[in-house]
Amino acid sequence: MSRLTATPRRQAGLLAALTGACLVAFFLAPNELARGSVSTANVGEAFREGFTAYWASGGRDFPAQLDTTVAFWFRFHLVKAGVSALLLAVAAAFAVVLWRHSRQRAADGRAARLSQTLAGALVGTVGLFALVALMANLQGAAAPFASLLPLLTTGQDGELTAAVTEIRQQLAASPDGRRSPALTAMIDDFAVYHAVLAALAAVVAFALAGASVMAWKRFRASADARSRRSARTAGLASALLAAVALVIAVANTMSAADSAQALSGFFAGGW
Repeated sequence: MSRLTATPRRQAGLLAALTGACLVAFFLAPNELARGSVSTANVGEAFREGFTAYWASGGRDFPAQLDTTVAFWFRFHLVKAGVSALLLAVAAAFAVVLWRHSRQRAADGRAARLSQTLAGALVGTVGLFALVALMANLQGAAAPFASLLPLLTTGQDGELTAAVTEIRQQLAASPDGRRSPALTAMIDDFAVYHAVLAALAAVVAFALAGASVMAWKRFRASADARSRRSARTAGLASALLAAVALVIAVANTMSAADSAQALSGFFAGGW
């Protein structure tokens, strides 16, 4: 019996260690694995210099420095997405272990139940963080150039300021005005950037809506007061998160459909 009761604790201990390792890797591994001549230490400066040269060229093809910077940013987000997926899987396994342990020890006192609730809330927070990070980094990997654009808002010099001014002017003249090939490429990449997040958010909204339906079915079928409370909380949380994901999906779909206007809004101070 002592071995059986210790098993969930060993599982929880292992999963806690894996969670900690994934969190450390999330913040340290991407830069170490993706870095080259460009890293997180100089990515902003490298991008701003490369972007100035890109805009001056007028063409769709990236100059060497910008190409190197965008390639680093792609690798950076790809590694981070992989770590986020692993962290999400560990958090899901941790939640299953906690749920099974709570069912086996339903008669525990208030202190034990409180500790289980706190542990569940912590695991849920980590899982939500991992899900958001996974979506954001998949978006960044799909459109690394667009995801670098916020770096233009800091450290502007005279040439970059002039380039941004010209971009604003061309965007203001759209759709009747003439766009340079460089601006057309930026608009296309911005559309991909928002379309990817719209698709990811739609999938997440659908999954959360399904989870909410299952939780409410369990709520109606259960006779135990504690199980009903847990199911009700899970159903409400899933429904709320599904609504948030749906709003994100709709907003990004609209931005992808009119990416020129969305890009104009970004250069006007929005995102």
